[in-house]
Amino acid sequence: MTAKKKSRVRESSAAKTGGAVSTKVNGSARLNGRTLPLRSYAERAISDYFASLNGHKPAQVYDLVLREVEEPLLRVVMNHAEGNQSQAAEILGINRATLRKKLRQHGLAN
Repeated sequence: MTAKKKSRVRESSAAKTGGAVSTKVNGSARLNGRTLPLRSYAERAISDYFASLNGHKPAQVYDLVLREVEEPLLRVVMNHAEGNQSQAAEILGINRATLRKKLRQHGLAN
């Protein structure tokens, strides 16, 4: 007898946000009527990046965005948590060991 592979059902974005509706109004991202400035800034920065390519073909954009965003995110969260790695990991929603690894990777470890 062979074991059945468990299938994972993907939730729709509406289900993930509890039925929340995401829209754009006047260039600003909104969720349930609330302005999402971080999303708007990220979208604008990525659009500006594509515009600055001057016809060059983009490559590995996902890795580029992660490299550009991860270090300042870690720095700001660690500052907000006043250097408390346990609290910072909780804020980020990651394991403390993962946080420590990422801090070392970015040269932010004490």
